[in-house]
Amino acid sequence: MKVHYYVQTMTTAIVFDSAGTLLKVYRVARDINYGNIIENVVSTNMITKGRGCALVALEADSVEFLDDADPAMRISEYMSHTEMGFDVICRGLKCTHERISDAIARDRIATMGDLKQAIEAVKLKCKDIYYLNIGLVVDVPNGTIPYVLATGGKIFPGVKRMVRRLMASGADVYIASGDNRKSLNSLAADLGIPEPNVFDAVSPEGKKEVVLGLKERYGRVIMVGDGMNDYLALKAADTGILSLQQEGMRPDLLFDASDVIVDNILEVESVVEKSLHMNNREQEPEK
Repeated sequence: MKVHYYVQTMTTAIVFDSAGTLLKVYRVARDINYGNIIENVVSTNMITKGRGCALVALEADSVEFLDDADPAMRISEYMSHTEMGFDVICRGLKCTHERISDAIARDRIATMGDLKQAIEAVKLKCKDIYYLNIGLVVDVPNGTIPYVLATGGKIFPGVKRMVRRLMASGADVYIASGDNRKSLNSLAADLGIPEPNVFDAVSPEGKKEVVLGLKERYGRVIMVGDGMNDYLALKAADTGILSLQQEGMRPDLLFDASDVIVDNILEVESVVEKSLHMNNREQEPEK
């Protein structure tokens, strides 16, 4: 991930996570060993159970490549043959990119058919789908892919109008997400967010870096997220907003890292208004 910053004249930057924050998402995992679909999974929670596991997103502009893929072909074989890369979204201890790549190559069970079935499960449940993403849970020490993942989402009601009002009020809006560039560019274009303000395929540490970089340019940086992959960025921001609109269990430390808790993403607007008002007061010359 290359992060580019340029001088800003605005005083407030708002960084949004995408899936679960701007988008209502439906996530499924296909258990490779048992062959069943697990619905409404929290993907980052799946790797916390094992310190040697990693969550990766496949580098694909869309899932259409699956249409021509042989269902019986192993994922490891397909990735090697096509030189398909991956982005690390979350990882356990000592899970370097090289070790994760080696673990994927050693897997002999997960197939392209498993990925296809995960995608079909999402399409079946999420009718008005906005985008699709696929990924893998990799057991690094054992060299296996125990789960394949598929995620679909659509924009929460009212988000488009809220983003426009935020930008009109004098704030700059950014997106920092682990999702792929094509999906995020489509989302940004729909919301009216400039493409240079989109940071794709960022890890939890990467989101923190985005926030810290923006803090060098803005008087105040607000981070809005919904899950553990936003934890570091929420802590680093001047104001961390945790959105609970997407269903799911969240650990106490995520609440502790957040300054504001909202049940509806549209409540972010009032928080930003207070922040802008505070900045304006701070910049008023002393009499």
